[in-house]
Amino acid sequence: MPETSGEVLWTSGREQGHLRTLGVGGIFLAVGFAVVGTIGLVARDFVLAQEPVPQGIPWRESLAFASGGLLLLTGVGLLIPRAARLSALALAAFLLLWVIALQVPRAVAHPLVEAYWLGVGEDLTLVAGGWIVYCAIAGRDDASLRFARLVFGLALVPIGLSHFFYLQGAAELIPTWFPFRVPLTLFTGAAHIAAGVAIVFGIVPRLAATLEAVMQSLFTLIVWVTAVVNAPMNRQHWANLFISTALSAAAWALAKSYRNEPWGLTPTKRRRAPR
Repeated sequence: MPETSGEVLWTSGREQGHLRTLGVGGIFLAVGFAVVGTIGLVARDFVLAQEPVPQGIPWRESLAFASGGLLLLTGVGLLIPRAARLSALALAAFLLLWVIALQVPRAVAHPLVEAYWLGVGEDLTLVAGGWIVYCAIAGRDDASLRFARLVFGLALVPIGLSHFFYLQGAAELIPTWFPFRVPLTLFTGAAHIAAGVAIVFGIVPRLAATLEAVMQSLFTLIVWVTAVVNAPMNRQHWANLFISTALSAAAWALAKSYRNEPWGLTPTKRRRAPR
């Protein structure tokens, strides 16, 4: 039996409402991981520095194929209302596995290598972003959401520190046409740390999260869009572009989670639930 116009309108309205719930962060998180998953499937390899699987591991190609498939399925699933909640949970759990199984062991084994803590930080922002998107879909505003914000804030510290530890390499990521590359790298490193501290301690967290999202997005546009334009056949540049998109999206999801909070220092007045 064909759908009536009323059913079509209801379905369309539900989909639009779902996209509003996801927000910019949720939508671009979905797109970012769907594209990264597709690249991994085509390459039959782990294409991200954020997923540092050792070269000699057994069944590496099969695991890479499974990883790409899962990222693609969960990314697409986030955009489908009926599948979104489960997809967000699966994506956050899979990203957490990256942290526990791949990032933390090498960081603990080599605690003085800041690059490994950078990996922990980047993956933790993705985990926190995935969970925040899940909370938005599920309508949750509880301790788990506040914990995700805390994790995100803490994760920004090693990201910011990497700009100081690897100043020259980080500055060289910025296109040569962009002025003041070294001062800008130092500034953005300090900005990551400042945003993280502000989020952890609840000092203008909405403003801090929004500025962090803007900064991440500008980095994606300036660095990785330029890299893709300059070398459009480079698969790694495309993977980096869309993982950077996912990192930016996680920051936007965090910022959206503060939508009921003030921009300044005034504490939020919570309404009491009717009895």
